[in-house]
Amino acid sequence: MIKREGYISIYALLVMSILMIITSYLVYESKVEYHISINTRNNLQSYYLAEGKIYMILFDKYYDEEFYPFVVEVFRGKRTTTKDIILDNRDIDEFESPSKVKLTLRENNNRMEFNLSSESDYKGIKTNITASGTLVNDFFELGSPILSPSTLENSTEDFHMLLNRIFEEINIDFKDLPSNTYGGQFSNFQSLILNQIDENNSYLYAYRETMVEPYIEHIGNNNIVLIIRKYGENDVDLILGNEEGLDSPMELNGLIFVEGNITVFNKFNFNGIIILRDGDIIVKSNEKPKINGLIISSKDLNEDSIDVSYNSENIYRYGLYIPGFIEPNILLFKSN
Repeated sequence: MIKREGYISIYALLVMSILMIITSYLVYESKVEYHISINTRNNLQSYYLAEGKIYMILFDKYYDEEFYPFVVEVFRGKRTTTKDIILDNRDIDEFESPSKVKLTLRENNNRMEFNLSSESDYKGIKTNITASGTLVNDFFELGSPILSPSTLENSTEDFHMLLNRIFEEINIDFKDLPSNTYGGQFSNFQSLILNQIDENNSYLYAYRETMVEPYIEHIGNNNIVLIIRKYGENDVDLILGNEEGLDSPMELNGLIFVEGNITVFNKFNFNGIIILRDGDIIVKSNEKPKINGLIISSKDLNEDSIDVSYNSENIYRYGLYIPGFIEPNILLFKSN
């Protein structure tokens, strides 16, 4: 009897030991899973916070206040292509730092690209993320000097969407014009004549049938942004030079938008972008006009009468005045 009781005691101790081992293991596993869960959650939170900073730069107040103004500076010739953007403390999590996002612009494979590098340190877990993508609307970087229905047969719908946006929204923000650039916006004239006296002096004459004398503006440089809309239902004509100056040179830089025709009399050289709505370029000069940049037209043009060369530098500089030109598109997220 005593011997049996001894066996029972040993058996009970063995069972209790096994139960204690199992219980300890379960407690250990539970703690490990808990810590893994916490670390996973913190890792995800750190990643999302770093990612969120990048989205704030592209889609929040920082786009208008920091991102876009820096792009403008670079496209207008600023040599520095890197900028640190500091976020407000109220825009980041209380458990997280730092508040800086690094913006870099670069040209790669005939595309202007951006890189946004963000870092997050959330409860001791550090995450580095870099987002990269294209900066400019695809149409402007196709390398084609003329964008028209016939040159974009495979992208007609998207091209017309871009045209409609330009036609509806193009406008001069005079506060944004550089000091060495003339800005003119007209919508109540039937024809305008631009005569260049010398490299930095031109006169613009605007006519309407009810006017006895033309409206005249002096332009004191050769950098211009002209927005000329049609008069009522009638298309408008922009005339460059005159019949007496067929061999006289005229050189201008900038952006010209016309809801109608452009008639060229002078030996015309233009560095920039010309946009035509329901119009054409009519050449009366002895030489073909030379356009170094881009022509955008809602109609097919007589390309044999003009000499157009695609020039990305001029497109970047003067495309800033065009709605839909700057169009950041994230192509890659990379976590380090």
